Amino acid sequence: MRDCKILEQLMLAMESASLCVRVDANGHIVWVSETLKQLDSQQAISPGLPLSKLLHADVRGQLLDQFDYSVTQQSHWQGTVKLNLGNRRADWFKAIFVPLFDDSQNLQEQVLMLQDISREVFLDELLNETRFDHTTGLPTRVDLIADIKRVNTQTVAIIDIRKFRSYADFYGLEFGDRLLFNFSESCKSFFYPRHINIYRLYGDKFALLPSFRMVPALFEQQLQRFYAHIIDRQIEVNGANVALDIAIGMGVGKTKLLQLAESALARAKTVFSGQRIHVVNEREFSAKNSINWLPKIQSAIKNNRFINYYQPIRSSNGQRPDYYEALVRMRDGEQDIPPGFFLDKAKTTRYYPEITRRVVEQAVVHSAQHNVQISVNVSIEDILNAETVAFITDQLEAYPQSKLIFEITETESTEDFSMVDEFTRRVRSLGAEIAIDDFGVGYSNFSRLIQLRPDYLKIDGSIIKNILEDASSASILNGMISICRELKIPMVAEFVETEQVNGYLTEQQIEFLQGYYIGRPSPDIIKLN
Repeated sequence: MRDCKILEQLMLAMESASLCVRVDANGHIVWVSETLKQLDSQQAISPGLPLSKLLHADVRGQLLDQFDYSVTQQSHWQGTVKLNLGNRRADWFKAIFVPLFDDSQNLQEQVLMLQDISREVFLDELLNETRFDHTTGLPTRVDLIADIKRVNTQTVAIIDIRKFRSYADFYGLEFGDRLLFNFSESCKSFFYPRHINIYRLYGDKFALLPSFRMVPALFEQQLQRFYAHIIDRQIEVNGANVALDIAIGMGVGKTKLLQLAESALARAKTVFSGQRIHVVNEREFSAKNSINWLPKIQSAIKNNRFINYYQPIRSSNGQRPDYYEALVRMRDGEQDIPPGFFLDKAKTTRYYPEITRRVVEQAVVHSAQHNVQISVNVSIEDILNAETVAFITDQLEAYPQSKLIFEITETESTEDFSMVDEFTRRVRSLGAEIAIDDFGVGYSNFSRLIQLRPDYLKIDGSIIKNILEDASSASILNGMISICRELKIPMVAEFVETEQVNGYLTEQQIEFLQGYYIGRPSPDIIKLN
């Protein structure tokens, strides 16, 4: 009778789980199911082995206490166990522990029934790795997105550490990581008491999210205070004091908060005096982005509606010939749309190279027809596109009388400069010249400048905008003038909007001037000429 009862209980237990271990009253394994043996890659489980040896050291003591308590109470136990099953990444199981007793209430056997959850635990570990940043310990974008939904907030902000890459390149990755950690600690000490959470997004970018539905005006006020707090202080890194410069973008709306904040950050990074904080609200963003640009871009390419406008660039002393910059427009009915509305969107599609080629094609023809020099913007993306480069060289060979300047943008965004070097050699051999765009604040690689030996340097427009009001802009310009004089490279100043700025730059002997005061862009190069 006693044996039948034990067998009945045991069979019931066996039917409840395909992975099973039977253990005698003394805690030694007496039987292992075939399915569990298949998971045991190193045959760690064998009859006679103490159950304690099967349990992983991380959980052994706790589980043995639980099992003993179940025996004492003559009840089963449910929970999660980790076993030693050879070289698998993780051996986690949901478990039911059942002590089996005879009619006299004596412990006869113990049954451990298992359900393999190793994959689920592994995925949870991966998720946890994505939820927390190893460098700073901060939650990441994964938690940020979840928290945005949970809080039902209407505002979020992104902070960018300006010139962080320069610190990491110069001092090393360990220094860069320490800088990120110390900056995150400064953020936490400032924002946590104000009920604002901080997240590491990627690189040198951090996100800020109120822990409750904070009024946007109050959130912006806290961002302004933090900006002043950081700018007035230095962060200690490995014994060195670092003065950080930051930019902050704040998005306000009901949807697409991160997209709004990214857009605001991009604008904040173009400000070079005062607080670099910009706010973009959903209404403003929607007005600019409500158009579905892809079909418009496709149609404009198909119907040859990408046209060149030309803006004059004047010699300040009359000793050099004037020239013109080609600026693309998309003709849409009665209006010609500036590139700020469509070019970034085009860069995410396969149509962008075609736009560059249309600009180059028109510039080469107009230069040859009217005997004028024309500059054309080419990005690193253009230079890395073999078909675009081949098209450019074909056009220069077809119109040898043309006079083109290739104004290279985004030179700081590439690690492999050999392609840029090769491009400049090829177009120069065909009579073209080279200019570097946006030279100034943030330009760190002067070895590239010396290597390229450009024919022109275009001053970062943000410096010229504030040249009469901002002493730091004037100091930066003076330093750039010294560099260019030493290298014998003529300079081009854009954003010349007033007579006063024009006069100041002429006194500084900046060789070329460009801006609305000099002349507005026009599709009619004959009229400009």
